[in-house]
Amino acid sequence: MRVFFFAMIGAVLTAPAQESAPPAAAAQASGTQSPESNPADQKPAEKQSTCVTCHQNQGGRLSAPTGPFPTDIHAEKGLTCASCHGGDPTSMDPKVAMGPAKGFRGKPSREQVPEFCGRCHSNTTYMHRYNPSVQTDQMSLYYTSQHGKLLRQGDRRVATCINCHSVHDIKLASDPSSPVYPLNIPDTCGKCHSDPEYMAGYDDLPGLTQVTDYQKSVHYASLREQGNLSAPTCITCHSSHGAIPPGARSIADVCGTCHANNRQYFEASPHAAAFAEMDIRGCVQCHGNHEVKRSDERMLVGPDSVCLTCHQEEDAGATRAQEMADKIHQLDAAINLARATLEEADQAGMDVSASTAELANAHSHLVISRTAIHSLDSVQVGDEIDQGLPIAAKVLQEGKDKLAEIQSRRKGVALFSLLVLAIVLSLYLYIREEDKSQQPSQ
Repeated sequence: MRVFFFAMIGAVLTAPAQESAPPAAAAQASGTQSPESNPADQKPAEKQSTCVTCHQNQGGRLSAPTGPFPTDIHAEKGLTCASCHGGDPTSMDPKVAMGPAKGFRGKPSREQVPEFCGRCHSNTTYMHRYNPSVQTDQMSLYYTSQHGKLLRQGDRRVATCINCHSVHDIKLASDPSSPVYPLNIPDTCGKCHSDPEYMAGYDDLPGLTQVTDYQKSVHYASLREQGNLSAPTCITCHSSHGAIPPGARSIADVCGTCHANNRQYFEASPHAAAFAEMDIRGCVQCHGNHEVKRSDERMLVGPDSVCLTCHQEEDAGATRAQEMADKIHQLDAAINLARATLEEADQAGMDVSASTAELANAHSHLVISRTAIHSLDSVQVGDEIDQGLPIAAKVLQEGKDKLAEIQSRRKGVALFSLLVLAIVLSLYLYIREEDKSQQPSQ
């Protein structure tokens, strides 16, 4: 047994990963791949595996895979060591268990990782056994990414599948413990992109503060503080497998996938043509890219104005910005006053649900007016304001009426209380006099 044991270890350490494409990958390349040829189908009949019994006793890096693998998504789906690494886990003979005849592939080199994973994950027929809606274009997308391009150029430091998804303890992306779960994406990308030593030499990248900047953004606040898993993360804008920095002319399209109305207003504005001519990066020129702050009309005028980074205070652009800001302030103030009045009435016990719902309509016009800022058209902004102001005024009056009703009720209760008190006092005096009259005289 000891001879077999050390022979097997020697074979593992010396066996190189096969350079040629496996049968499944070759069939896929020719468009004739079938699930029967996929190595992941080669499952042993026995539960006991010589891969596990050998490796789990080795310690260090050789036994490391045996610990977490039972909870790996592949293991949960019934795949084994041999599904990825090939070989025969039922044989006690190392020459057979790790022999080329059994398709043993060993540990892939870093350059081989995408194709190694792609043997199954690019096989639509095979993958749809487990999930009919799963994507199978990850590998082809990867080679269009900056990571994939650099890997093909011989850069072994770039991210591959295992950098983001891990290895031997891989989880579904929907698992909160997965490195690619939405809440974990910033930290996963930041392992490389926030490490100055690791990123040294990539001079074309814009610094190392992307993750820390993102953590100051409204997007991160929505993700982390509000638990909104649909909030943008790194991969929302840069893609995941096809990750690449968006170009200057595509910024508006990237942001516009979520902010469709903003994009529509912007494309019809004078800024669209001017930005294109000057090769200015659309949305990020005013909002930034990673450290995106919460936006409102304070970006138009005042100390936080972004308009004044290009415009002078006396020019037409600054004047228009002031006009839009003034109108938006007017509706915002009207809504806040109406809301405060309703809250006061609500705390006093009045039913203000209908008025609150109506005030939400006024707020919708406020939101649209702020979005319409991207048109640079003060008339469009004014139209939304003019629709919202009457609603806010009506709700304010309803709130005042509720407060007046409260005062009226309080006066009625006070008068009624005085009347009851007078009756009780009168009865008391009457009864006392009756008691006196019935007492015998001395």
